[in-house]
Amino acid sequence: MSTNLKELLSEIKGKYGEKTAFRYKTGKDSIKSVSYNEFVDQVESLGTTLISKGLKDKHIAVLSENRYEWIVAYLAVAAGTGVVVPIDRDLPEEAIHYLLEQGDTCAVLYSETYEEIIKSSKVSKIEYCVNFDKKTDEDGKYLSYEKALDGGRQLLDSGDTAFADASVDTDNMACILFTSGTTGFSKGVMLTHKNITSNIYAATAFEQFREDEVMLSVLPYHHAFECTVGLLASLAFGATVCINDSLKYFSKNLALFKPTGMFSVPALVNAMYKKMTDAEKKVGKLIAKVGVKKAFGGQLNRIFSGSAPLKPELIEAFKRYGIMLCQGYGLTETSPVVTATQYDKLNDKNINSVGQVIPGCEVKIVDDEIWVKGNNVMKGYYKNPEATAEVFDGEWFKTGDLGYLDEYGFLYINGRKKNVIIASGGENVYPEEIEQFLYGIPQILDAMVYGGEGDGDVQSVVTAVIYPNYEMLERKSDEEIKKIIDAAIQGVNQKLPLYKHILVTKIRKTEFEKTTARKIKRNHENTLEK
Repeated sequence: MSTNLKELLSEIKGKYGEKTAFRYKTGKDSIKSVSYNEFVDQVESLGTTLISKGLKDKHIAVLSENRYEWIVAYLAVAAGTGVVVPIDRDLPEEAIHYLLEQGDTCAVLYSETYEEIIKSSKVSKIEYCVNFDKKTDEDGKYLSYEKALDGGRQLLDSGDTAFADASVDTDNMACILFTSGTTGFSKGVMLTHKNITSNIYAATAFEQFREDEVMLSVLPYHHAFECTVGLLASLAFGATVCINDSLKYFSKNLALFKPTGMFSVPALVNAMYKKMTDAEKKVGKLIAKVGVKKAFGGQLNRIFSGSAPLKPELIEAFKRYGIMLCQGYGLTETSPVVTATQYDKLNDKNINSVGQVIPGCEVKIVDDEIWVKGNNVMKGYYKNPEATAEVFDGEWFKTGDLGYLDEYGFLYINGRKKNVIIASGGENVYPEEIEQFLYGIPQILDAMVYGGEGDGDVQSVVTAVIYPNYEMLERKSDEEIKKIIDAAIQGVNQKLPLYKHILVTKIRKTEFEKTTARKIKRNHENTLEK
């Protein structure tokens, strides 16, 4: 079992050799396959070039869409060169420059999409910029990825062993992942080699995988969930990873690559669920089952979902189609997985849980808050000792999430500590709990619950801001839409205790402002009718 990412590279090459590691599109109808041997060789070539440029132990950023070169770059840096700094591809130019500066980056590997942004950067420490799409070097600073690979191969052939001989301490920082929180500035989460590798093996041991798995890689690579488990864990157990080049082609890529599994988030699961229900309405459940299964590639049997709890009816619906929908819980700060679901242990009593704690990790509940301890817990926030101190109590990381454990060790999430609404009677109201009810209403596409104006520190008015499903309600007037939503919310209120009742409803005509992780930002702008 590898204790750092360098050992992981050696392990997967030795185990899987000529087996296909990656498949990705290179044109409209052209698919390229890359073996484990070829992949590791390219990582070593690029890493050797980076070290030859004087970048050993430096911070190196990666910025691009999901693509094969991103993965090569990530491991070429983390597995022997220095510290990798993945940058959120969807951020505006100013924010990208800010994170490059904050991450103390000395080089950046990027796609042509970001050429102008990189060239306009005034980050003084950046010495080299390597473009994934350029065929030739522009000058001594702006380099071609292809040339960097070729140069690395030549250095290796001439006996350069700088990358191969680089020692990697398991407690050393492997990467800095900047959080895309719903409020405030991003914090740089420092993850060590031990953090990442321990999470890889714990997650895969908990939910057994086979070497013949074909995983469709969909989520953004700069997110811990996709990077650690979607990519690295998939490689660790010998899967073939198929790269989804764009969400626009997600449905086509399901049919093209025919995956057996994938890692996902509720927004994507909900989109797939909508396809199911739409098909069932048109042709009936029996015929729809055959058609939908084929549309999903014909082999899809497992989806692992993170980011937010799923509605039980989704889990049941996917089960009808022979697809196990397994959810878990984690944070960037925990590398990320804390709990996972073993599908055969799900029943009517625990279907609302986010699973059980993975091996090597501990969870305890302190004043309703979830605390985590284990090898997967981050080293701290980069250059931010104050923020680090705030979230640690000894070895225990305070997640800021509220929840509880049942007698069988299943974890349940109530919501975020900072989002709690204090009702007029002093009761705690968790917005996320009420939002789950609202998402069960077909006429509602998005919803945010918050505490309205109260008396002093008491936020006594539970308020819901709704973005209706205008496609479903396209022939309705604004007044009719409001009446439909109000009636549906009255139905929700009947299921809730009085202090949780939604007393104010606002209707939005525009979508909510969201993070790049597609979570609604809990800010003032999103509380308005717009």
